[in-house]
This record gives sequence, structure tokens and C-alpha cells, in this order.
Amino acid sequence: MQTQKPFAEDDVGDDAAERDARLIVKEALPALDSLQHAALRIYGRLEPDRALVWTLEELGELAQAVRRNESRARLEEELGQLTAWMLCLANILHVDLAAAVESAITEEIERQIEKYGKLTPYEAS
Repeated sequence: MQTQKPFAEDDVGDDAAERDARLIVKEALPALDSLQHAALRIYGRLEPDRALVWTLEELGELAQAVRRNESRARLEEELGQLTAWMLCLANILHVDLAAAVESAITEEIERQIEKYGKLTPYEAS
């Protein structure tokens, strides 16, 4: 698996940082679309209520692992399972997840540009 170089705002100017962020998202979307199609072949389409319960169960397990400061392997397991169920929910609800993620990230980029004049990622306090 090829990893993307983490985005570092200090490496580029404000306009370039925005362009780079948008480009990285655009390049990643086909992989998300492929994952959604693979999930459909693997999991099929369950009834929405049951899939939602399993998704929330995985979210709860992730929250518990985070609060307990569990191992990286445990966090990866729970994030992976949660992501798989999110893909399933998207299929069940006939939602193009790549388009939904692109829209959400684009809205956040535009919100930050409007509010701060540049990308301003959140930082832990």
C-alpha cells in the first residue's frame, strides 16, 4: 500500500496548501469507491436497522478502546471494522460514499478558507 506524504502547511503557501489538499482528496476517491463496491460483494445489503446497530456497536468498541488507551493493533481493528460497516451502510442506503466524503471535505476546506483565509487544521490542546 502506498502512503500519502502527510500534508504540511509549512511546506507551501496558503493557495498551494488548499490546492494540494483538494488534489489529495480527488486522487483518493477512486480507492474509496472501489472499497465500497468490494464491500457490496462481500457483505451484500442487509436491512438498514441491523446494519446500523452493528455500525454503532463498532463505534462503541472504538470509543472504549480509545478511552482505555488500548494498543495500536486494537485501535486499527476497531477502526477497520467501523469503516467496513460504514461502507455497508452506504451500500444499503444507496449513497455514493466517495461523493459524500468529497462534499464533506470540500465544505470543510471552504469553511476554513472563509473563516481563517487559509487551511487551519484542528490541533489537540
